[in-house]
Amino acid sequence: MWKNKHVVIAMLVAPILAVIAWYGVDSIVAEQAQVATPGESYPMVARSNCRYDSGACDLVNNDFKLTLKPVDLSPYQTRISLESEFRLAQATLSLVSGSDEVLGNSASGDPLGTGAQMTVTFPAFADPAATIRVAVTVQQSIYYAEVPVVFMRTDDNGLTR
Repeated sequence: MWKNKHVVIAMLVAPILAVIAWYGVDSIVAEQAQVATPGESYPMVARSNCRYDSGACDLVNNDFKLTLKPVDLSPYQTRISLESEFRLAQATLSLVSGSDEVLGNSASGDPLGTGAQMTVTFPAFADPAATIRVAVTVQQSIYYAEVPVVFMRTDDNGLTR
């Protein structure tokens, strides 16, 4: 069998053709990234650091990235910083704990216009099963996500105050 040159050539060429076919089909069938349309809303995907006590939560949608970081976890209030390389026109965060939903107050922290940073303040909470709903407006497009608060946890007993 190995003495037949047609079999040997076929065994060398077949993997190369398979790889070329893989990339060819992907370029024909794959969904192409498109520019965000003003007035439309787009979901953001939570990265893996949102699922454990990392101290930060990255939310992404194609080239738009938003990072949530706890700034102040006091017994009276919770402040979260939103950071992005795009200028944030508006940010709305709400804390959902059980059936209660509390809106946070946002304040812009970017006076120079290079990138974006905002802080949002909530009343203090201690429910480790709570979630945060995020909606930001960037260049007239709305990006939204819902993430658990587990990334703000620093120990296994719950949120540290």
